Amino acid sequence: MQKSFNYQDGFGEELSLAINPSSGFLLATDDGGGDSVAMSISFDELRRLAKLIDDEVPHGENDKK
Repeated sequence: MQKSFNYQDGFGEELSLAINPSSGFLLATDDGGGDSVAMSISFDELRRLAKLIDDEVPHGENDKK
């Protein structure tokens, strides 16, 4: 089963992360400029990313007021 996360910034840029049983896949697109970057990401790298987010996000300021 595949799980996914999508984020759009409202200015034509989008980030998607899909995780399936064997790996993860990142896709960043810019509709305005027509650029896109896609890459496969290993579970080890996903764990490192998750740890970074878990460690650092609680210290950031909430940008939605």
